[in-house]
Amino acid sequence: MSAAGSAPAAASTVQGSGHTRAARSAQPLVQPLARFGPERRTSAPLAQLSRQLNTACVGALHPQELAAILEAEGFTDALVLERYGHRDVFGCAEALFGLVPYRPPLVFWRPQDAPFTAWRDLLRGVLYLLPALWSPFALGGNGWGWASSLGLLVASLFGWGWMQSVAYLGYRGLVLSPAAASAALRRSGVLAALATGLLAMMAAWISGQNLAQVGLIGLAIAAYLAAATALLVLGEELALLLSALPALGWVLLRLIWPGHIPGEQQLALLLAAVGLPLLSAWRVTRRHLKSASGPAVSGSAGQPSRRRAQIKRAAPLDWRRAWPYAVYGWLCAAFLALVLLRPFTGPVDPVNNPVDAAALLGWSWSVAPLVLSMGVLELSLRAIHAALRRAAQEAGELRSIVRHAAWQMLRRCAAYAGALLLLYLLNGALAPLWGAARPPPLLILGHLELGSGLLLSGLLINFGLLGRVVLVWALAVAAQAALLVGGGASAQSYALSAAAALSLLLALSYRAVLDVRNLA
Repeated sequence: MSAAGSAPAAASTVQGSGHTRAARSAQPLVQPLARFGPERRTSAPLAQLSRQLNTACVGALHPQELAAILEAEGFTDALVLERYGHRDVFGCAEALFGLVPYRPPLVFWRPQDAPFTAWRDLLRGVLYLLPALWSPFALGGNGWGWASSLGLLVASLFGWGWMQSVAYLGYRGLVLSPAAASAALRRSGVLAALATGLLAMMAAWISGQNLAQVGLIGLAIAAYLAAATALLVLGEELALLLSALPALGWVLLRLIWPGHIPGEQQLALLLAAVGLPLLSAWRVTRRHLKSASGPAVSGSAGQPSRRRAQIKRAAPLDWRRAWPYAVYGWLCAAFLALVLLRPFTGPVDPVNNPVDAAALLGWSWSVAPLVLSMGVLELSLRAIHAALRRAAQEAGELRSIVRHAAWQMLRRCAAYAGALLLLYLLNGALAPLWGAARPPPLLILGHLELGSGLLLSGLLINFGLLGRVVLVWALAVAAQAALLVGGGASAQSYALSAAAALSLLLALSYRAVLDVRNLA
């Protein structure tokens, strides 16, 4: 994930000098570049200089930064006039500034004291699946019926989008410090959970359900998602797993000794499943905030609170930049909801029809391998970036470098799709053990396409192309809905629209790889 922000002082300097981002993009290039193909690496002298000073050029906020670097490298007015056709060093710096687009710094995914390890990524896939293990037992009784289903549905669908924004704000704060990330995660998580609870109550009011019950369930699930997001952003996967163990132990005992569980015990299970992760997230964020505040000094009792206020100001909640991430999450959730809930294919009666019950359970649990593979997806995404960096360091013609980089990207995507396919073969073999029907092949094909699309979406988002990713998934949702309204079968419509989305994402990824600056 990449952050689109910079220091306020630096931003004000850019605005004060009149070199806004729009002005930079409006400046003509020294030599026109081809829009497609490896020829984008032009042989113009100034373009070669920009590649030599790539790190400085892509991060410069003012031409004077580049002028200082040129002078430090020994460039004189006479030298730049002879080589690059500019009258002095400052003129050359102005041309470099207009030639190379600004690229914001990447956000660190975890604190520096939590290194990237394979077990962390693989554990995340398991953590994402935990709510599916305890939620049927915690929400399946109490006489709530559709209230539980509606609250869980609203929290899950809207939570996917909200928590994308919360994670973005947390990772952006993590660039500054874990304390700034903790402050951002606390505030944005509370707001997202409250918004989800209000949306659940609105859905209950529209559908004639009990407002308090639906709102409580929606708020509880959203609070769990916010706590889990905070712990994952801060690299506290083990803390989240440990906080979930009591609820999972309760579920295991229920499976070993089946019997009727009174409503009070189910409420206690919901409280443990949600409350303990919340407590763990509060403890972890409090530790970071407290370490940043420092010990109180004699005669300055208000120092820690002032320090916390400074941390909050250092990591503002920029919802304007976070909204696209929420929209991306909502579109992905809607794309899955259309095939799992099947709103256009007629009524499903799982109560009186055992065949419908088995089919509905099989279709719902068909998402489990996809969720479990999210850890493998993160590993694959990191492997793609490493392969692209290695390709950029190779010697040879640009055409061969780009071709090798594109091959590495496709190879990693195919490896991830293969791992996901193995999980689905295992899921199909085990489905009859819990009374679920095997999902149809087209549904599995759609899940494979969706997983590969999510991998490429993450790659494009890291390249700063979130807007194009959102457009692709908006078109995919519209295409799937149109096919369903037109009378298409659910699995077939899902597979076709997922294939279309994957094709567009592949084309966008290839075009992104053509820009060699994305390989670094």
